[in-house]
Amino acid sequence: MNESSVGIRYAKALLILTEKQVAKAASSLVPVLETTLGDLQSFAALVAPGTRLGDLLAHPKVSPLDKRKVLGLALEGRVVNSVLVFADLLLRKKRLVLATQISQEFKALVDIAKGVQMATVVSAVPLNDAERARLLVELQTVTGKQIVLAAEIDPSLIGGAYVRIGDRVIDRSVKTLLEAVSHQLYEVSV
Repeated sequence: MNESSVGIRYAKALLILTEKQVAKAASSLVPVLETTLGDLQSFAALVAPGTRLGDLLAHPKVSPLDKRKVLGLALEGRVVNSVLVFADLLLRKKRLVLATQISQEFKALVDIAKGVQMATVVSAVPLNDAERARLLVELQTVTGKQIVLAAEIDPSLIGGAYVRIGDRVIDRSVKTLLEAVSHQLYEVSV
């Protein structure tokens, strides 16, 4: 199993844990998810490789019990209980190196819960503000979700653009259109 799928599984597990805690407390899910996400991101930054705490927790000569004590002291009162329990789990399972990836996967899950979808527009030239705004409105109309739009530039497209929304691609680039015409001409040639 690759690290990507492991990170997704841990992020989903934290989401389920958070949802269960919200159900018990009968509170609103989105604010609790946002708080959990913020605390998870802070935790991931704290234990990232190269940080003092991250290096201490990764050191083979420090006993597991001492690592758990240090991590508990570092997080106690600073993060919600679910992140504290989750951090201890990652430490015991030797998965602290995945903390940043897990927080990114968890952010994607929180965005889905909030009805937010990430989209990336790749164009041959930078889009102006009016074009971005028009594209954003159109994507939100088509998907029925709030869209967060990121932009990339790829001069090899020649002109036009394509948009990636999750696993869906809407391609209106000149490069793709020329390739399609070329393929059609090749098919009909004698």
